[in-house]
Amino acid sequence: MTESDIEILSIALGDKAHQLFKTVIAKAGVTDKLNSLMLDALQLKIENKNRLTAKQSELPKGSNKAVVELILLQYKVKPNEIEIKKRLTTNQIVRAKIANKDIIDIVTPKSQSKPGNVAVGVQQTILQQQLIVARHNLTAILQSKDQEIDVNTLRQKKIKQIKQMFPPEQYPKYRQFIDFLIQYSTNDPLHISADDMQNISAAFGTEELNIFRSISGDITIEEKIKHISFKGLQLKISIRKRLNDTNLELSKDASLAVIQHAIGRYQDQINAIEVKIRQELQEKEQAHKAEQLRLKEQREIERKKHFSDFPAFGIKNIPKDSEADILLNKLMKKQISQDEKKWLDNKSFTNDLVEKKYHLQLAHNHYQNWKQKSLPWELVNASAAYRKAEELSKIKKALDESYPFNIPKKEKKLKSALLTTYGGVCRDLALYGDAIKLGLEAHNVTPLNFRPCTLLGAIHIATGEFTAGHEWYDKAKERGFSQEAY
Repeated sequence: MTESDIEILSIALGDKAHQLFKTVIAKAGVTDKLNSLMLDALQLKIENKNRLTAKQSELPKGSNKAVVELILLQYKVKPNEIEIKKRLTTNQIVRAKIANKDIIDIVTPKSQSKPGNVAVGVQQTILQQQLIVARHNLTAILQSKDQEIDVNTLRQKKIKQIKQMFPPEQYPKYRQFIDFLIQYSTNDPLHISADDMQNISAAFGTEELNIFRSISGDITIEEKIKHISFKGLQLKISIRKRLNDTNLELSKDASLAVIQHAIGRYQDQINAIEVKIRQELQEKEQAHKAEQLRLKEQREIERKKHFSDFPAFGIKNIPKDSEADILLNKLMKKQISQDEKKWLDNKSFTNDLVEKKYHLQLAHNHYQNWKQKSLPWELVNASAAYRKAEELSKIKKALDESYPFNIPKKEKKLKSALLTTYGGVCRDLALYGDAIKLGLEAHNVTPLNFRPCTLLGAIHIATGEFTAGHEWYDKAKERGFSQEAY
């Protein structure tokens, strides 16, 4: 690494690291540098360890992670490669595998090295030679793996890192300069001429012109991007210093008019490119949504092969042909037995919608029995079930047409039940006047029955007549209505 790059790296790592750099670089000899490095680095390590313990962060406040990563990337620091090489030592067994390929097996001799043991010395010499071969093979494979990396992907990653160094909200002019440098280097898509790029660079200043010159000539795009990244780091340091000193992004030698004129010549192309990019993004987004919808529909088709849904009950994903599937399908069409309903309850396949459907099917069955067989008690049962199902229009009409219930005088219990359930339907429909009238009529038919009393108690409480309501409930309890039911 060059001294300037190490300095940039130390600045990016924070004040302590930069101070360590300046202390070490000031020493004259190698030994003095190493001694200083050991002592000061130990102090730096202690501070880092304390920071990790307190904040779980290796880098201190004020550091620049993007710059650190960019420096290390340019020098291709590979922690994995370093770790593998560290393991290739003469006192352990090593098998280095890259892409499932065996590099070498190094077996440590069981005998221990002793002074004068020639055989062991020879073995160690052979071992060292094998180690050199292993390292050479390892390096070759690592290099070959690097060559297999998608060049375009790596290039875009580097370009993204460079742009991140110059956020447009903080460096609006220099972000334009960096964007133009990258466009010029990659020749895509503005096709900026060398003369225009030179004029723009010169208008920014000497340091910027030197960056342009460093990427001119017969060098590859990757080399140009590398130059921009390194020179860009140094340029950013200059800009930050200028911002701190003068609060100005451009230097005093810069020509804003020339910059705006030169860049303005490409503005129409830039606008067209931005429109195209937005269109492409929209098309990609639409294509992505369409693909997601297709996959969702495909998954739904596959799911429905194995599971049943019951939207009317708010229930999904019941395994096909299971007991629950069979019973819920049956309930959709007709009445199920009490035992079947109990099974659904016990297996937690019921909710308010299932309950209403169960009572509605039960009500329909009672209603048909009443209509077809002229069984008055079935009308009472149908009314009770329709009320639980909260379906009242059909039963209200039947009760209206049947009133005043021409029942033989000896069937007082039946007539009272019909009047009471009729009153209950009226109460559910908030027809409180009709409900009270029917409740009183039922009470007169069966004065000792608590059911008309509970109906009248509920109606009075619902209308705000609490005293009358509680009086009727007291009468109901006197006639056998339980305290628990109350």
